[in-house]
Amino acid sequence: MLKKETIAECIRCGTCCMKGGPALHDEDKQIIDQGDIPLTALYTIRKGELARDNVSGGMIRLHAEIIKIKSRPDSSACIYFNDTDASCKIYDNRPVECRTLECWNTKKIESIYAQNRLTRCLVLKTVEWLTDLVQTHEAECSLDRIQVLVKNRESGDSTATCGLSEIINYDFHLRNLAAEKGKIAPDMHDFLFGRPLSELFSHQFGVKIEKSKPE
Repeated sequence: MLKKETIAECIRCGTCCMKGGPALHDEDKQIIDQGDIPLTALYTIRKGELARDNVSGGMIRLHAEIIKIKSRPDSSACIYFNDTDASCKIYDNRPVECRTLECWNTKKIESIYAQNRLTRCLVLKTVEWLTDLVQTHEAECSLDRIQVLVKNRESGDSTATCGLSEIINYDFHLRNLAAEKGKIAPDMHDFLFGRPLSELFSHQFGVKIEKSKPE
């Protein structure tokens, strides 16, 4: 019987990269500041969203936001993963999670996984108007508030449906305003505001959103 070979170092198989981009930590702000990772390559999973805990493997409701590198549109692979030679396009300036991960010994990544996670406000620290925009959106579209309204709606509170509609419309119009008036590229919206609420409602709360037809 052949013995199963034990891996004790990275063999550049690309398995971890194909599972998605890493979450970013405070230490990674320097990589963003020096331009190696643009904001258009990032997205935010907001406080209150359901997300997979890569340590426990289960789904949890986040107590704080997480900023991650986007996956490619055609797969779950990190956008910086190169299929041809299983390499990383930003290897010399890769985030701390990528530098820490050892697939044969997960203790190191587990020790830092939930520590010192980077936030939007820290990334945008010197851009006050964008920080204000993020905070305004977070206040108006709080997932804690949405959670309460969804429960009230399920309990028969008709006013909760109106409240949810107002929040969805606010999210939709703010994104349009950011693009038209603020000249903010749409592919940066996922970083600034997280995923559109029209998508999140269906995914997390099972609430179907029907767009009204113009008269």
